[in-house]
Amino acid sequence: MTTKPQQPLISLCMIVKNEADNLARCLRSVRGAVDEIIIVDTGSTDTTCSIARSFGARIIDYPWNGDFAAARNAGLALARGTWILVLDADEELDPGSRDELLVCAKHTEYEAFFVRIHNHQGTERASQTLTVNPILRMFKNRPNYRFSGIIHEQIAAVIVQETPDAAMHMGTVIVHHYGYAAGVVERKDKISRNLGLLKQQLEESPGDAFQHFNLAVEYMRLGDYGQALEHIGTSLNLAEPGTSYIHLLYKYKARCLAVTGDSPGALEACGQGSSLFPDYPDLHHLKGALLLQVSALAEAKAALRRALQIGASPPLYHTESGIGTYLTHTLLGQVCQQIGEDHEAAACFTRAAQLQPDPWPLIPRLTRLFKCTGREPELHGWLAGQLPGILSEQRQELLRLLVRDGCYTAAADMLGGGVRAGVAAGEMDGGVQNAGEIDTVMRDAGASGATMQSAGVIDAAVQDVGTVDAMTQSAGEIDSVMQGAGAVNDAALEVPPAADLLELLQRAEAASAAELGYDDITGLLSHPAVVPADRNTEVPLSAIAAAVQPWILLADKVLAALITSAIYSPAAAAARLSLPLPRSAD
Repeated sequence: MTTKPQQPLISLCMIVKNEADNLARCLRSVRGAVDEIIIVDTGSTDTTCSIARSFGARIIDYPWNGDFAAARNAGLALARGTWILVLDADEELDPGSRDELLVCAKHTEYEAFFVRIHNHQGTERASQTLTVNPILRMFKNRPNYRFSGIIHEQIAAVIVQETPDAAMHMGTVIVHHYGYAAGVVERKDKISRNLGLLKQQLEESPGDAFQHFNLAVEYMRLGDYGQALEHIGTSLNLAEPGTSYIHLLYKYKARCLAVTGDSPGALEACGQGSSLFPDYPDLHHLKGALLLQVSALAEAKAALRRALQIGASPPLYHTESGIGTYLTHTLLGQVCQQIGEDHEAAACFTRAAQLQPDPWPLIPRLTRLFKCTGREPELHGWLAGQLPGILSEQRQELLRLLVRDGCYTAAADMLGGGVRAGVAAGEMDGGVQNAGEIDTVMRDAGASGATMQSAGVIDAAVQDVGTVDAMTQSAGEIDSVMQGAGAVNDAALEVPPAADLLELLQRAEAASAAELGYDDITGLLSHPAVVPADRNTEVPLSAIAAAVQPWILLADKVLAALITSAIYSPAAAAARLSLPLPRSAD
């Protein structure tokens, strides 16, 4: 007896052109999740089609006619699955979402499912996620469900039109997208292509709110914020209430106004948007950033606290990674620091570092805060208790950072291997290292620079806030710049015992502003534990910053002495916190 072939459950439908670099990754990601693969090729001249065949895909040759929806629909017409899954070649299904996708497919009471598109900064899954966007990507395979729009083609409106009572589920399936990573957009000239197609679409349908929104996005990418604002305004006027992207229109309007210098208008847009979408953390975060720019600190704090109360954005909103969590904690820490709430600022920076995928960039800010508020003796214990991974995984980098920022007590604690008595924070011991282990740490320390960055600059685009480019110093150039000024030429030196560095640190920590001289600091900065003897001297870096860094530390020492005076204390404390930080990458 012949068994009737089982109907495919999920059909993956794609359109591609010259995607040999990406396609295999995408198709590998859906193994075990889809039952058939249908690929519409619009004119590839590379190995795209042979890669598709190696995965068992059915390939349709479709000459490109400038219409994305038509190409999509050519694949849908041949799909046999109960469900259609739509992916692009520069995307991949998250490994943890395969089973969830299959669970979704069992729920036939729904007509469609939204997935979470994670847009990455780089071209690997491990690279930073910049934005998260909910997009309808899986729907029932019905003959009347077809895409519309020559670009940014959509199907949700068609499904609602054809099935007015259609139930759609906002799932948590994750799809990673790399198409707008640095370099990819320029290489494929996506912006020019998109602008041409969108203008053509608007000539045919001038009242299409969605395409005005898309055109605004492309102009924002080009930096033409005036044109972007025009299309945002048009889209807001045309969009029906409840349209899925209205929350983004308000955020983008606020951002464009902020970039063009209209802070009041940007704040008004944030207010309008948050009144309609009170649970959208991005608008509260952006409002907090704008208020901090104009020094409305109490109001900024309230807005950021509201964003943290909401937390990560609900699934129905487009959001930016870290808003409502680590980016908002970082910004709130800056607000608290300016208000003078130093303990709360330290707690915010620490929480941000705990939540952030890469906590290291926050460590210079945290160490500076402890140092400038008289809590440096607590720093090693705080890090051991709250961020133990920094001590265990980035020990050498932390030691160099502490020395370059003049945190000599904390650096001595690290080399001593223990936590000083009376430490208030962090119960965990950082681990004791003997002298031989310390020598190994110093000998193995990597090449270093001492690039410095200023704190406190707010990015209106609500990305990581507070850093600007500054100066770079070459450890390899210190010797030549500092000849006759007391710098140590360590190229021929062996790494000295731990006691040698400890002695230097203890002297620097104990010296008064008058006693600690330029030569003392340059000698300390040139120590092999801070600037290894095997550093890469071929990298051309700025010698100016190498000369400036000791003066920065001397200035810090003098400002610390002024803090004992009631007259100068507030100004001196603010000046210390504004001194350039060592670059976190060093």
